[in-house]
This record gives sequence, C-alpha cells and structure tokens, in this order.
Amino acid sequence: MERGLTRKREKLTDYRDDYWVCGKCKMCQSINVQKFVSARFSANCPCGTRYRFESYYAAGMMEIARAITNLEFEPTEKTAEIIYSCNLCGLCQEMCFPLKGLHTTRIIQLMREKAVEEGWGPLPAHASVLESTTERDNPFGLERGFKGRAVRDLEVKDLTRERAENLLFVGCAYAAPGQGERLGALVRALRSVGLDFGVLGDAEPCCRSFNLALGDRDGFEENALENIALFHSTGASRIVTACPHCLQVLRDEYSRAMDLEVVHATEVLAEALERGDLEVRGDRKLKGAYHDPCFLGRWCEIYEAPRRLLSAVPGLELLEFERSLENSWCCGAGGGVKSGRPELSSWTADERLEEANAVGAEVVITACPHCTQQFEERGRLPVYDIYQVLV
Repeated sequence: MERGLTRKREKLTDYRDDYWVCGKCKMCQSINVQKFVSARFSANCPCGTRYRFESYYAAGMMEIARAITNLEFEPTEKTAEIIYSCNLCGLCQEMCFPLKGLHTTRIIQLMREKAVEEGWGPLPAHASVLESTTERDNPFGLERGFKGRAVRDLEVKDLTRERAENLLFVGCAYAAPGQGERLGALVRALRSVGLDFGVLGDAEPCCRSFNLALGDRDGFEENALENIALFHSTGASRIVTACPHCLQVLRDEYSRAMDLEVVHATEVLAEALERGDLEVRGDRKLKGAYHDPCFLGRWCEIYEAPRRLLSAVPGLELLEFERSLENSWCCGAGGGVKSGRPELSSWTADERLEEANAVGAEVVITACPHCTQQFEERGRLPVYDIYQVLV
C-alpha cells in the first residue's frame, strides 16, 4: 500500500458523469412529498433554504463542479463561500441517489479537496482550525494533555500499559473541557454492561475529521498509518467510538488499512440491552425529541440503536422530529460551517429547535457532542447527551 493512504484517493473528475447529468429536478430542496408532515418543516438543505439561491443547493453546486472542471471560469472568493456553506449533512445525496444515482455530497467534498489543492479554499476562518490540528493534534486550540486529564479520574484501563478487548476512542470533543459529565456517563454505561475496555489518554490522536470536511486530505492522512499502528499495538480487537465523526473516519476511511472492527457506543449498549445486560432505572417524566446526528444517521446508517436505548428509559416519552431518521435536519455545526459561516450555523440550529418546539419536546436528546454543544449555545431548550439520559 502506498504510504500515507487510507481510503483510495478520488478526484472530482471521477464523478464527471454525475454532475454533468444533474437535471435540476429540485429533489435536493425538499423532503419527499410522501415523507414530510408539514410544509413548514419540509425543507432539506440548510444553506439553500437560508439563502434561496440555486447555487447554494446541491443542484447549483453540481453546476459549479461542471463549470470548474470544464474550465468555464476561475473560482473566486464567492465560489469558496458557496461550497463551504454546505454542512456535508448528506441529505441531498439521501434524496438524489436512490432516484438518480448522483453522489452530490461526495462531489462537494471533492470540490473542497480541489479548492485546497489549488489554493482557493478553505475559508480564512478555517485557518486556525487546521493550524491547531497540525500543532496541537486537536481542532479546538487546546493544549496537549487535555485527553489525559479528561479520563484521569474515571478509573479506566490505560491501553498504552494494559490490555483490553475494546479500545474506547474518546475523541477530541468528548475529552474537551465542559464535557466531563457526558464522558463520565458514557464510561459508567459501558462499565455497567461488563465491557472490557480501555483508553489511550494523551496518546489518543485526533481523528482529523475536520481536515477531511475542509478538503485537507493531506492533513488528514499525515499520521494515519502511525495511528493505525498505535491502535493495533493495544491488542484490542475492536474500537468503540463515542463521537459519530470519529466513527465515520475510523470505520470508513481507515478500514482499508486497519484490521479492527469499529462500532459506535450506542450499538454496543443496544446489544447489551437486548441481551438483558443493561438495566435502565429511574422514572422521570419527560418529553424528549431525539435528534439524529448527520454522521451517525445518514453517514453511518445508525438509526435504531439510539432509539432502542431511549425507549427503555422509564418515564421518557420519546418524540420524533417531523424531519427524522434519514430525513433529519442538520444541527448546523458540521462541514466547517460553524467556524466558517457562523451566522448560517446558528440559523440552522434555531430552525431545528423551532421544530423541537413544534412537536412538543421539553428537551432535545442527541448522540453527538457537536450537536449537543450547538443546541446548548442557542439556549432555547435543555439538551441531553444520550449517555446522560441512560445513567
């Protein structure tokens, strides 16, 4: 295998047949009419819905891809602004692929890779994220050592010195300051079902999902093989991820060069529930709407495990958003939009919380630390991580 490569590299022109045949059918602008409940919550593209110009929808971005590869114009700052307004939520591709077979989200990803390669992307606001990832191995500007501090008092095995069947990949977001209660809840839940697991602490690398999202595949691949060697050196047979973004990277990008099964923590806990190894106690009356994270749902197709877990919580009335499962509306934090286009990011979150109010939710529950933080910052409804609800 060529050094540094995980998933096989692709070029934008590999998808020429897709963006050349896009017929502008508008499927990337609305939930399927047979699926949506009300016109108020029928839109499916945050940036297109917000700005109401064709170029911000997937169909417009397919036209941009065609024009760029056909050398019809030179990309400008506006071109970069448009393609980095996409959350990479995948809902346009969810709508388009079953009917037309077009890989719209993948094309937007590859446009970003082309932008980085040619120097007209990403956006200036993304520079600090990439710099922090390179210099501190996390996208948040945190000094090294924060992951070790996050797990210090949790009494979890250190897999740099001990052995366990499962490697819990904590991820930068769950290890960040302010996430201690949620990480502690996850550890308690996994321990309660008898899982043999450990962590890497300060040795745990960043998965670099932000680099991928911004089109910096070189930055993503920089330490990929070293990371894979580290995972293998632990002797674990499986990686259990806490964050959906880490899950997608380790499962879909690393799998070509890695011999380890990768699963999400909700899958592990849902299996334990089915075996009778997980008992959820308490009886707090609460109406909670479960928000499907884009990377856990559409990207990794994990919809039922979180719902099985939440359905077992006594006193919890589990509600569904009008846009749920494969049609779930994005929280607004993904794809580099939170740092690059903050106004759009906030608007997208507010739209989701408006939908939560419309279905009568008292709280929002989700399984992604980025979604949790995004909704919390809006301050409109209490927000719980799924592991908090379980314990």
